[in-house]
Amino acid sequence: MKKSKFLIAGLIVVAAVGYLIISSFNSSSVYYLEVSELVKKPAAYSEKGLRVSGDVKNGTVQKDVVNQHLEFVMSDKKGSEMNVVYNGIIPDAFNEDVQVIVEGEYSKKTNTFKARTLLAKCPSKYEAKVEKKS
Repeated sequence: MKKSKFLIAGLIVVAAVGYLIISSFNSSSVYYLEVSELVKKPAAYSEKGLRVSGDVKNGTVQKDVVNQHLEFVMSDKKGSEMNVVYNGIIPDAFNEDVQVIVEGEYSKKTNTFKARTLLAKCPSKYEAKVEKKS
């Protein structure tokens, strides 16, 4: 009788822990996409965390450093584009024509991605500026 009570209690604890692990994994999972994948099938990724990679298009950056507001157009190699709006600390490595990863929500109506997180890829190598001697 005592063994069956411990067995049942143990099974309940294991089931509860398993449920907590699975539910936390599902709520924190994030889809990693390219711009073209998101723009083609936005409904497939609505109401889910999204992380999108692409390039900052030259000439589209509007930066307000004082208010920490940033807007730009993000594109990929397949030619798809979307607008990105970000409020927060702008990474030092952020420039035009650099690869970025944004995390947040996408609006199909406005083709705008509201980013909570912005990561800018650093160049693969840094080169020192060479001074010419006269």
